[in-house]
Amino acid sequence: MTDQATTHSQQVRQLFDAKASSWQAKYAPDGRLAARLTQLADMVGYHVGPAGTVLDLGCGTGDLARHLSGAGFKVTGCDISQGMLMEAAAARPGGAVQWVPLDPDWQVLPFPATAFDAVVASSVLEYVHSPADVLAECSRMLGPGGIMLATVPDPGHPIRWLEAAVRAAALAPGARAVDRRWPRLGRYLTYLRISRHRHAVGWWSKSAARAGMLTVPLPPDPHQHTPLRLLIFQRPALSERPR
Repeated sequence: MTDQATTHSQQVRQLFDAKASSWQAKYAPDGRLAARLTQLADMVGYHVGPAGTVLDLGCGTGDLARHLSGAGFKVTGCDISQGMLMEAAAARPGGAVQWVPLDPDWQVLPFPATAFDAVVASSVLEYVHSPADVLAECSRMLGPGGIMLATVPDPGHPIRWLEAAVRAAALAPGARAVDRRWPRLGRYLTYLRISRHRHAVGWWSKSAARAGMLTVPLPPDPHQHTPLRLLIFQRPALSERPR
């Protein structure tokens, strides 16, 4: 891995280590991520049979992983942030989830091929150095017919337009002086610097196809136009694969 990629992954880890102590509050019933928790859990339940195996890639404080474990799935949660995993392991209930730390510069995930019925990557792909490599790894770990659920920034949302302009300013020479003078604003600018991959759905679908996965179409929902877009990819069943 290049020095540039290593530096980026370390920045991602530092950002989320700093957020770990307050992250669980976002999934409280009145938290801003509560709806995402319900949406992803419902989708896993719809596509995966009882007692199915699920990998929560970039599990954070493990709120989704614990929720899925409580619903009867066999869940593994992994993350590069030690702070996030410490919070995940300390939370109750959650003893049935296997927590796996990842090296920030991982290239191959420590799980065998076809080990999971589903992989969830909630707001993860925007931070990785190479989405193509991560999608290939997720595809490798899925069994035939297995699904990958991912949430990614929606570049068509007005908030993302504003962030694009702010990010350009954050990358300008001298902008890091702002980080030191106004730490809270600095943390937001750091997020914008390392949240790199903001692509249209077609880009993600082509990347998933190169990794051996099909895109599962979702009907448009005019009432759910949020800054995040849900994507579903699927490994073809054995009968669907070309001979």
